[in-house]
Amino acid sequence: MSSYEVFYGLAFYGLAALTLGGALGMVVTSDMVRAALLVVAALGGVAATYLLLSADFLAIVQLLVYVGAIMVLMLFAVMLTPGHVELPALASSGQRGLALVVATAFALIAVVVLLSTPWRFGNAPLDQPTTELIGQQLLSTYVLPFEIASVLLTAAMIGAIIIARED
Repeated sequence: MSSYEVFYGLAFYGLAALTLGGALGMVVTSDMVRAALLVVAALGGVAATYLLLSADFLAIVQLLVYVGAIMVLMLFAVMLTPGHVELPALASSGQRGLALVVATAFALIAVVVLLSTPWRFGNAPLDQPTTELIGQQLLSTYVLPFEIASVLLTAAMIGAIIIARED
């Protein structure tokens, strides 16, 4: 076993612990600001895992879009919401029991798939940047879906502005 395999193994398990710890902490805490910051930790762990997988473009997009933009938006929403909002009971005991059954079934299926899949491991990490190849593909092979997505997002933004505007 080489030294980089040991490093990648330790880094992977450390990042997995960070990601799972942030996700579980977000679910358990009742403070919304702490929950948002724990989501930042979880998403940062995912971005660092992308770096371990030599997916540099995905790691940077994860940091910019999710950790940067979405979490700032969520923090603004938390800060602008009044502190004492009276909410009705969100779930009855029947719904909680059904949610527990569905979550247990999902976890069981995930564990079975993880244990039964023959995972292939690479011999060495990829040392090639992926951004140039993705950029070439977006502007040549996938230019039509790329433009359709940009028009759709522009229309959604215009629609959101029109709906949010006060008359």
